[in-house]
Amino acid sequence: MANNIEYQRIIEKHQLKPHPEGGYYRQLYGNDKTGKKDISTIYYMLTDNDISAFHRLHSVTEIWYYHTGEPLSLYVIDTKGHLSIHNLSPDGEMQVVILPEQWFAAEIPSKKGFCLVGCAVAPAFSFENFELGHKDTLLQQFPKYAELFERLC
Repeated sequence: MANNIEYQRIIEKHQLKPHPEGGYYRQLYGNDKTGKKDISTIYYMLTDNDISAFHRLHSVTEIWYYHTGEPLSLYVIDTKGHLSIHNLSPDGEMQVVILPEQWFAAEIPSKKGFCLVGCAVAPAFSFENFELGHKDTLLQQFPKYAELFERLC
């Protein structure tokens, strides 16, 4: 399949590795051993049926930048429980800002090909600020989004 060959080429070219929330990534700039950087950046790629599972970041802001590939749906639940759905694509949004404490997840709606984005986190990303969502907990807190949690947790 041509798309598979294309995204395998991108994985190899940019030395992407599996990410704990799903997909592939490589840190481009960020924390050194002291953890004192003001910002961190990564390449992040989803392919076919990959998802970026619901998660949130504490005390930091993340910005997603569309680079290439299929349109990507980014689901963001703000701290008041309101859902926003962002379409990252050449015809949609080219960047989306995610504030601290907002739950978010992503997928390729077409379930084909790939999407390559860049993500910047400020202050710099640390797994200490990362919280992966648990489906049961999110269902209790936001029952009206059950279908999303079934698919993206």
